[in-house]
Amino acid sequence: MSPVEYSSDFLDRAARLFFPDPEAVSLIASSEREDDFRASALVSGSGERYVLKLASNAFTHAARIEGWKTLVRVTRSLGAYMPDLIPSASGHLSEQIESDGRIFTVWAEEFAPFELAQTEEEFKDREAYARKDAARPKNAEGAAPAWEEELILLYAKLGAKRIPCGWGVSGYARLTPFDGEETDEVEECVRLFGGDLRDRFPALRSRWEDLLCRWRENRDALAALYSRLPTSVFQADWNDTNVLLTDDGHFAGLIDCNIAGEDTVLNMALSIGRVGFNEDDRESADRARTVLRLFSRAYRWNGDEIDAAPLLWKYISALFWGEVNDLKKAEKEEEAAAILDRIEKQLSEEADFRSAMEG
Repeated sequence: MSPVEYSSDFLDRAARLFFPDPEAVSLIASSEREDDFRASALVSGSGERYVLKLASNAFTHAARIEGWKTLVRVTRSLGAYMPDLIPSASGHLSEQIESDGRIFTVWAEEFAPFELAQTEEEFKDREAYARKDAARPKNAEGAAPAWEEELILLYAKLGAKRIPCGWGVSGYARLTPFDGEETDEVEECVRLFGGDLRDRFPALRSRWEDLLCRWRENRDALAALYSRLPTSVFQADWNDTNVLLTDDGHFAGLIDCNIAGEDTVLNMALSIGRVGFNEDDRESADRARTVLRLFSRAYRWNGDEIDAAPLLWKYISALFWGEVNDLKKAEKEEEAAAILDRIEKQLSEEADFRSAMEG
C-alpha cells in the first residue's frame, strides 16, 4: 500500500468530524512504520487550539480511546495534567475516516498549555505545545532532573489506584502480546537475536542455546507468579517527547496514550529502571532499585511482587532491543561473544530488591 498523503482536504474532513467549522488545520507530524501509520494536526477555531490525531494500526481503536478517558480522569485527580479528549460531533470519543484504502481512527484532544521536556529544536511536534526556556531543577541528590522523580511518583500513585481495565494491555506488557503482536516485546527480541546470531556466527550457537535454556527457565519461574501481581492502567510511554513541564521545569503531566493500557505495577517500575529516560547504564540493578524505592513512597509492594522482582528483572534486563541492535552492528565473532557475555552476566546475577521495596 502506498504512503498516505495527508492533504489539506483529508485533514479538513477529519477535523470536521469533531469541529463544525475549523478555521485552519495544519499537519504537525506523521510517521509510517510497516502497518503503523500515525499523524497529528493542529486545529484552530474561535480563538481556541486543539490537537487532532489519526492512527491506522492494530492497537488504536475505539475501545482503547474510551479507556483512555478513565486514565485521563484519574491522572488529573492526582494533580497531574493530561489533555482531555474532545467528543466528536456525534458524541463519540473517536471516529473513522478513509484515505486511499486505509482506515484511520481519529480523535481530538485539548491543546496542552505546557512546554515539553524534549528540548531539541528539530522535534516535529513543537508547534502543538508551548515551548519556553524553563529551568531544569535537579532532584534532591542532584543526580537527575526533578521532573523524572516526580513522574515516577505519579506512576506509583496510579499503581496504588489499581485502575480497572478491560480494553487492552500496555505496550510494555510482559508475558502477553500487545494488540496486533504475536508475543511480548522481550520474546520478540529473543527471537530476532537468536536468528541473527545463528545465521552470522554459527560457532557461537552452542553457547547461545545454553543461555537461551537459562533464559527460558527464568521466564517459566516468573510466569508461575506473574498472574498474581497487582495491575493498574498506565500511560506507558514516559519519554521526554511526552512529558509536560511547568514554567519552572517541574513535572506537569503527560501526553500521548498510544500504548497506554493495563500492566503490572512491578513491570512499570522495573521497565522505567531498565529503559529509563536515556540509554546510559541501562542494565544497572542499582538504577532499578532507585525506581523501586521511589515507588515505595506512594505504593506498598506485596510479597508476590517482592518475590517476582528479581525474576522479572532478569527477564527484561538480559536481552532487549539494545542487545538486538548491538548484534546487528557486530562484524566479528568476538564482538558477538561480548554481547553474550553481557547476557550471561544479567542471567547470572541475583539482584536483591527486597530492601528497596520494603523500606
